[in-house]
Amino acid sequence: MKRAVVCVALMLGLLAVASAQHFTQWSAPVNLGPPINSEYADACMSISKNGLSLYYAAYRPAPAGVGSWDLYVSKRASVNDSWGMPVLVPNVNSTSQESCPALSPDEHRLYFASNRPDGCGGADLYVSRRHDRKDDFGWQAPVHLGCVVNSPKNDNCETLFEDESGTEVLYFGSDRPGVGKRDIYASRLGADGTFGPPEPVAELNTPDDDHCPAVRRDGLEIIFMSNRPGGLGQADMWMATRASTKDPWSVPVNLTVLNSEYYESGRMAFSFDGRQFYFYSNRLGGYGAQDVYVATREKLRH
Repeated sequence: MKRAVVCVALMLGLLAVASAQHFTQWSAPVNLGPPINSEYADACMSISKNGLSLYYAAYRPAPAGVGSWDLYVSKRASVNDSWGMPVLVPNVNSTSQESCPALSPDEHRLYFASNRPDGCGGADLYVSRRHDRKDDFGWQAPVHLGCVVNSPKNDNCETLFEDESGTEVLYFGSDRPGVGKRDIYASRLGADGTFGPPEPVAELNTPDDDHCPAVRRDGLEIIFMSNRPGGLGQADMWMATRASTKDPWSVPVNLTVLNSEYYESGRMAFSFDGRQFYFYSNRLGGYGAQDVYVATREKLRH
């Protein structure tokens, strides 16, 4: 009986992969190379709607960095051009650690995690704002999201999307007491401009480590990190889909084409059109401790 239930779950998961909202299979991942990747660690990214600005977290020892782990932005002239030299994001970094930048849907806000001392616990979520969404150097001083969203534990690896009602939803990972070591939570933006109390995303969480969600802009596909049984390496990427943002997520399936026997994670990121996916890995053949990779796919014609 148990075997039959597992088989049904796998079948449902495979159907979810096949649909993945009308895309082809992911290509083999490609290392972004220098200057994005370095001899150190590069991770946790977010890419702008036009695909010309890449925000990410990187470890750079002094004097290059401000607080060892800092937020950088790299620009390119077109999607066919190479990435330029990464620059520290102004007014955002501190002598503490900053990680996992995530642009809001309107690109006027940049969310990130930091363990600076004015928070509620270990790592907390912050937001910086800019007036001009095309100005990658116009960010203002960050604001703490408060202890309704944040907890005394570590809250990080955030991603944002708009549901079908136009409400902004914040997904993130946390090691607050829950089902597993780390779980995925969702918080909705209220009319007052603040995010409400987070709720666990029950269908994605297990007694293992489920973390770092990346949600496609329409809210119908999610890829996250997990070390649950059935993976290929130390931590793998798992994918789930749904028909609408009102529906629960499908049974997560392992993205074997993207995973390796090593560690795949980061706060990953979809491109605006869903055709590129960025993540980090410590697999062999890279330039440093952790490198940023990209996989591509095409939209199916009907």
